[in-house]
Amino acid sequence: MKPIVPYLWFDHQAEAAVDLYTHTFLHSHVVSNSLYTASGAEISGRPEDSLLSIEFVIAGQPMVALNGGPVYAFTPANSFYVHCAFAEEVDRIYEKLSAGGEVLMELGQYPFSPRYAWVQDPFGVNWQIMQSDQPTQIVPGFLFTGPHIGQAESAIRHYIATIPHSNLQALEKGPDGLVQYATFTLNGQTFAATESNFDHGFDFSPAISLLLSCETEAEFESIWTSFTDETTDPQCGWVTDRFGITWQIVPEALFALINCDDGDRRERVLKAMYPMKKIDLAVLKQAFHGNVL
Repeated sequence: MKPIVPYLWFDHQAEAAVDLYTHTFLHSHVVSNSLYTASGAEISGRPEDSLLSIEFVIAGQPMVALNGGPVYAFTPANSFYVHCAFAEEVDRIYEKLSAGGEVLMELGQYPFSPRYAWVQDPFGVNWQIMQSDQPTQIVPGFLFTGPHIGQAESAIRHYIATIPHSNLQALEKGPDGLVQYATFTLNGQTFAATESNFDHGFDFSPAISLLLSCETEAEFESIWTSFTDETTDPQCGWVTDRFGITWQIVPEALFALINCDDGDRRERVLKAMYPMKKIDLAVLKQAFHGNVL
């Protein structure tokens, strides 16, 4: 399995957001851009040849920003922990990301970090910036609250059992039995989770999804089956699981089809893919070779 990649769904601000992030974090760069084709424009309502997505890397973490229209909104239930080795780095990142945004927890000293702040940047994405004993690292985080309170441990153990090369690193519970803080790896990548029984008024949002690119058909089938049930309504490989987290579960071979240099072939594949719920690679290969309209 390739690295799990967070996708950020913006209305139309992907380019501006990526510019902010790549100028904020060290070891950051844009990898590539993609544009809406005719079929993508038709299903999304976005202009053909307008910016669809930007693949980029910040602090070594690959991400993708999408211009998908005003469909989803970011919430603090999905955030990114930013671990920094020095207080000065915390302050620098805080200053850039908080400008024009909102501070949810003030910059200062906390029991869990000598220098920490929680900010919502001008585009709505949430960042928890903290001084820690490791070099700068970005860790996707989940805040289980509202309808998903009490599900953090079950979700973590489910993900670890489903995704290869995963394990639990630490899990601390409070007197109420809720997870105070947990860290775990999925496919060798670090994630974090916590729970809050306060009435925050928000929940997880598909504005942040996680791409699982499966190398083999067996791996794809196993993960798809594990993440979908009667409560889910998948669309084009996107699945919101029973814990509220949104994933994109796709076979890795899909990318060779949709990234080919032949525009006609690529468009046939995309046109066949958009109506799908579960990605059917065999049908997409037929479309690629012109056997399916």
